[in-house]
Amino acid sequence: MLAAIRAPVIMMSQNRQDRKDRLRSEPDFGVNRRAHSEIQGLAHRIKLLFDKVGDVEEMTRK
Repeated sequence: MLAAIRAPVIMMSQNRQDRKDRLRSEPDFGVNRRAHSEIQGLAHRIKLLFDKVGDVEEMTRK
């Protein structure tokens, strides 16, 4: 009997906590997306630099 009374209260509490967790995670998601984008850009720049270094190495070997 007591479990029947407690169950809805526990479920409401869990739902509220889920909403709070979701609201807290949204800013983190935005930061992670921006960081991912910047990392991709840096990786592209590094690749270009490695390609240029490879070109210079080829030119010095000739």
